[in-house]
Amino acid sequence: MTWFMAAGDAGATDARAALVQVLVRDQARTAGAGVYLAGRSLLTCAHVVNAALGLRMLSPRDPGGVVLEVAFPALSAGRTWRARLAAWIPPRPHGQGPEGAGSLKWEGDLAVLELEEEPPSPVGPVRWVEMTSGQEVRAWYGGGQPFSYADVRVAAYEDGIGYLDGQLSGAAIDDGYSGGPLWSTAEGAVVGLVMGRIVAPGPAFAAQHTVRRSWGLGWQSVITELRRAGAVPDEHLRALWARPSVLGVDESVRDMMVGPLHTLLGDPKERAAHAGALAAQLGLRVPENRSAPAVEELAQLLAATERALPTLTESLAPKVAYDARGRAELDRLLALGRLTEAARLLSVAEHRVLLGKTEHLVRLDPGLLPRAAHAALPYLDLPQSLQAARLAPSAVPGVLRELESWHGDGSPVPEETPRLPALLRVVEYLAAETGGMACAALQEWSRRVAARLGVHPSALHERRADAERWSRRTAPPGARILVELDRYAKDPADHYRCSVWRLRPDGTAARAVTSSERPRTGPEIARLIREVAGGGDASGDGVALVAVSVPPDALELAVDEWDGAGPDEVIPAPLGEDFHLVLRCPRLRMRSRTAVSDLKRRWKARAHSPPLLADRSFGGRAALIGLLKTTHRDSARVFVEGDAERRGELLPVCLVMGVPIVLWDREGGTGLAVRGHDGVGEEPGLDALLTHGPVDQLPERLRHFRVRVHADDTRPERPALVWENAELPLPDELQLADPAEETERQT
Repeated sequence: MTWFMAAGDAGATDARAALVQVLVRDQARTAGAGVYLAGRSLLTCAHVVNAALGLRMLSPRDPGGVVLEVAFPALSAGRTWRARLAAWIPPRPHGQGPEGAGSLKWEGDLAVLELEEEPPSPVGPVRWVEMTSGQEVRAWYGGGQPFSYADVRVAAYEDGIGYLDGQLSGAAIDDGYSGGPLWSTAEGAVVGLVMGRIVAPGPAFAAQHTVRRSWGLGWQSVITELRRAGAVPDEHLRALWARPSVLGVDESVRDMMVGPLHTLLGDPKERAAHAGALAAQLGLRVPENRSAPAVEELAQLLAATERALPTLTESLAPKVAYDARGRAELDRLLALGRLTEAARLLSVAEHRVLLGKTEHLVRLDPGLLPRAAHAALPYLDLPQSLQAARLAPSAVPGVLRELESWHGDGSPVPEETPRLPALLRVVEYLAAETGGMACAALQEWSRRVAARLGVHPSALHERRADAERWSRRTAPPGARILVELDRYAKDPADHYRCSVWRLRPDGTAARAVTSSERPRTGPEIARLIREVAGGGDASGDGVALVAVSVPPDALELAVDEWDGAGPDEVIPAPLGEDFHLVLRCPRLRMRSRTAVSDLKRRWKARAHSPPLLADRSFGGRAALIGLLKTTHRDSARVFVEGDAERRGELLPVCLVMGVPIVLWDREGGTGLAVRGHDGVGEEPGLDALLTHGPVDQLPERLRHFRVRVHADDTRPERPALVWENAELPLPDELQLADPAEETERQT
C-alpha cells in the first residue's frame, strides 16, 4: 500500500506520543515516566508510583486504588489527568521476599494506571517488539523535553533484563526516566521500559567503576508479568505487539469488495474524503496532495486491517439511508466483511464508546455484565469470563471481543434484513438493567449501530421490549416476616422481648410469637425467626424478608449478626446472611403529622429520585432537613456516614421525614470502595450498594455484601439498612402502639 501509511513512516515520529509523565502528589516535580498502552491504560514502574506517593521506592506494599496525577508531554503543557492504580506488580528479587533498597536489579516492579477518560490525539499506542542485544534505543525524561533524550545501546540481554550502556556525550539515564519507553528507531517500536541505573559505589570515582550503565525490562518480560497478573487484557497485549493490526488477507474476498466500493465511492473526491476519515480513525497517515486511493488499495485495507470495514461503513451509512441500491451495496460489503478475520462488528469509534461505558458500569456493579448476558443469551454457551457472578473491568475488552464474533439471534426478521447481533442484544439488556441516563445513552448507541448494520428497527424494538420486561422482573417470593423488638427495664442485659408475625399471601398478618413471653437472647430470637420463616404458608423459593421494628434508640443493634444456627449445626447462620434483614422504626414515623404521605411519596419515587450522600463534608441536622425539604424532597435513599454521635443526629431526621431507605455503617466507615479480596477489581463501598443497581434489589445486594465482609477478617464494615416499604403494612398492634410506652421500656 502507498496511499495509506503507518504513522511511523514520517521519520520524526517516536515514542513521545505515548510518553507519560507521572507527577508527585503536589505536582511540583516529576516522579518518573510511563507509557500509554491503549484505551485508558498506562504502564509505569511500581517504584515510580511509590515515589509519587512519597513512599519507600522499592516497597512491595500495594497502595490500593490511589489516584495519581499524570501528564502527556505530547499535549499542551500544564494539563494534567487523573489516573487510578488498577494493577500492582510489586518489586521482588529473583528469590523470595521483598527486594532490598540497595539492590541493583529486581523483577516485577510494574503498575497499570487507568485514566478517567481516554486522552485525545496525538497521544496513541506504540508498537512493541522484543528486546535483543545490540539494539540502539532512546529514552526520555518523564517531562518529555526534546533535549532530554538519552541514547543507549542494549549491550547485553539476559534473564529478561537488558543492560544499557551510554556514550560519554549527551544525556544519561537518571532519576525521572524510570518507567519510560525504550524506543528503537531502527525498528520503529518500543522494546522495553527503563527500570534503574547502576552507580559507582562511594564518593570517590575510580577507573574500574561502571560508567553510564543502566538497565531495563525487555518487552518479553513485561508482557509475561502483565499476563501473569492479569493486569491487561490479553487482546490488548496482542494488539500492541502486532500494531498496526494487519492480518492475513483472503484475496478472493478482497477482490469481491472492489465492486461494491466502485458503486459506493466511484467519485474520487468522495473516496478521498471517506478514506481520509478512515485513516484518521485507524491512526494512519495519508498523502497531503488531496489525491484519492485506488479502489483496490482501499479493498486491501478493509480486508486486512482490524475494524477498518465497519469504520468505513459508519461514514457511508448516512449517505445511503435513502438510496436502496446504495444500501444493498453496503449490505453486500458488510456480508463480505463477515468472511474476514479483520473486519469485526464494531467500528473504532463504536468500540471505544462501548468499552468506556461498559468498563465504567462493571466497575460500579461487577455482576452487571454477566447478569445481562445470561438473560439476553440464554441458549448460548457464554465464555468462561461470564460464567462467574462478578467481572473485573480489565476483563471487559476480551468479553466484548468474543461477543462481537457471535451471530445474531434466531428470531424472524422483516424483509430479509440482517439479524440483531448478539452483542447488541446484550447491550439492550445492560441498558434496561442500568436505567436513567446511562440507559438512554446505551440505547442510542445500539440504535446507531443497528442502523449502520441495516437491522430493521422492529427487530431492535422487540429485543428492547424483552429487555425492559426482564428488568422489571421480581425475585421468587419468599417468606415475609415482621418482628418487633422491645425491652423492659427489669429485663437482663442483651435480652429482648420479641413479637413475630408471618404475612399471609393476601397480605394479612398472623401472629406467631407474642412479646408477653420471656425475654430472649439474640441467638434465641434468630433461631425463632428461622423457624417461623421456614414453616407454614409463608415459605417460598426466594430469600425471606425479615423486617425488624426497633425503638429509636435501638437502630444500632446488630440484629443482622445474630446467629440462628442450632447447637448441632456446623454452618453459621447470621440473620443478615440468610435473609433480607432490614430495620423499621414506626415510632419515629409517628412523630410527624405528614410522615405517612411523605413515606408514600418518596417510596413511589424510589427508582428515579436522586440518592443523597450525607458524608463527612456534609452539614449537620439543619442542612439535612433543608435538603430533604427542597432539592431532595422526593429522595428515597440516603447514605449516612460518620460516627455514632453523628448518626444519632441524622438518622432520626431521615426517618421522621419519611425517607424509606437509609443505609449506614455501624463501624462509622466512609462507604468508599476498597480493593476486593477476591481479586476482582474493587469491592464496591456501601454508598455504591445504595446507588448502583435496581433499587428493589438493594436488600439482596446487601445480603451478598454481608456474606463477603463477614468472610474477610480484614473488612470492618457492619452495614445497617432501614427499609420502610410503604406497601408492607404494619400489624395492627404496631400501628396502634403508644409512644408513651417508652417511659416504661428501655433498650
